[in-house]
Amino acid sequence: MSGAKNCPETPRQKMIGMMYLVLTAMLALNVSADILKGYQKVDDSLHETINSTEDRNEILMKRIAARNEENPAKVGEWFERAKEASVKSDELFEFIKKFKYEILKIADGSKADPEGVNVGAQDNTHAAHEYAITSGNYKELKKRIDEYGTYVTSAFAESLAVEDQTKAKAYEKLFSTEKTKNREGENIAWEMSMFSEMPLAASIAMLTKYQSDIRSAEADLIQYFMSQTEAKDFKVNSIEAVVIPESKNVVSGGQYRGRIILAAVDTTATPRIVVGGSELKDPKGNFSFGASGIGDHKIQGTLYVKDPVTGEDVGYNFSDDYTVMAPAVTIANTEMNVVYMGYSNKISISVPGIPSEKLSVSCPNATLEKTGSGNYICKPKTYQDVVISVSATIDGKTSSFGSQKFRVKTLPDPTAFLRFKDANGNYVLYNPNINSSHKLSRANLQNAELIAEYADGLLQATFRIASFNLLMADGRGGFSTTQSDGPNFTSAQRNNLMKVKSGTVVVIDKIKVTGAKTTTLSFPTIALP
Repeated sequence: MSGAKNCPETPRQKMIGMMYLVLTAMLALNVSADILKGYQKVDDSLHETINSTEDRNEILMKRIAARNEENPAKVGEWFERAKEASVKSDELFEFIKKFKYEILKIADGSKADPEGVNVGAQDNTHAAHEYAITSGNYKELKKRIDEYGTYVTSAFAESLAVEDQTKAKAYEKLFSTEKTKNREGENIAWEMSMFSEMPLAASIAMLTKYQSDIRSAEADLIQYFMSQTEAKDFKVNSIEAVVIPESKNVVSGGQYRGRIILAAVDTTATPRIVVGGSELKDPKGNFSFGASGIGDHKIQGTLYVKDPVTGEDVGYNFSDDYTVMAPAVTIANTEMNVVYMGYSNKISISVPGIPSEKLSVSCPNATLEKTGSGNYICKPKTYQDVVISVSATIDGKTSSFGSQKFRVKTLPDPTAFLRFKDANGNYVLYNPNINSSHKLSRANLQNAELIAEYADGLLQATFRIASFNLLMADGRGGFSTTQSDGPNFTSAQRNNLMKVKSGTVVVIDKIKVTGAKTTTLSFPTIALP
């Protein structure tokens, strides 16, 4: 065996071993001719795509240039941005072409193709690595690709259209030079995946793909900039004059206000507007007139614009309806038809056609605290009726919109409940008079706490349990009584509950409640199973 001390290698054996190693390395480095042909086909296809895309880009630039000549005020900004996109795309495209040529010069020598199309030593695995990585030239290429990718994605990202946002994300990924994962899941630097020990045909094809992506991005950018000029064009198959009122509900004595516009507007054309036989002085269509006579009314007129071909006025008739109402107010108690003493009563106040911030609300026998648009908290001061009055100042004139009277009552007593968790971990509120179908166990009772709430849920008052008495039948016709110091059973009370026999009568009494109302409650008798 080679290397064995008892059998030294002969010179011939050493030579054969060395040749074997060289042959193995050559076989490892040898790339299938079919694979190389595949890379060449991909590269050829990419160049065909580049040529067709460049033809398209030339046509798009001619179109936007023609529009710029027709209307530079409207198209100028987008034409300049289209030219900028072409310049930036050409710069990176040419840089990559030169980059490919420098690699080919190492592999093909004087036969290297300056256009980077024809690859001679396709199976060369050193040239791309030597120029790009060993010499560090990949850094400038990577920097330029990153800058171009940022430029393209930011251009599309400024649009709110879903399609453009999708393109922004696509190009952000397409021009990314972040690390990638190989088949083993290891992170590989971008430059290593592009140039490290790669067949020359493969590295050139990947660079050509970047050139193809650049031309595609350039086409999409020019198309996008052109669409922005079209977005400002006045192109409709039907033009309607529209009345936009501030409100269709007008209070008697107030004013009807509105604006008359074209459904599609070209700011370079100023319309002439006639309302009720009188021409408006405001070219933007703002107008107003006095509203009188309660009921429905109609406004009519004509909007004139010049025909772009003949220059003659073309009229578009318009009409709209509005309603004049008597002063009125809507006042609704969102929880009940009375207000309660010591309770934050929620009141909603609104007047049709009048913003809530312009309303003035007063209530002599209660405090009113505004909590939102048209919402108030009412707290009565006395048991006299609460009267809420509403007014507003419109066009310098204060108008009353009416009032509403509410009765004042004492808060009703809440209901006492035992609250505990069932087998599923859900809270249960137990009171035999309300949910008698629920079977209460010793474990439930021992771990329960006493709370006070309104059973119907209409009121949201907060109560606290200060104490309660626990009475348990002693078997001699009497009861033993203990008192808690809060909503929970004391340790002694829990111990007693666990010791009682089935059928024992348990009474919870003298439940002292504080909070929204101070009162004393009782609880129905409980017979333990």
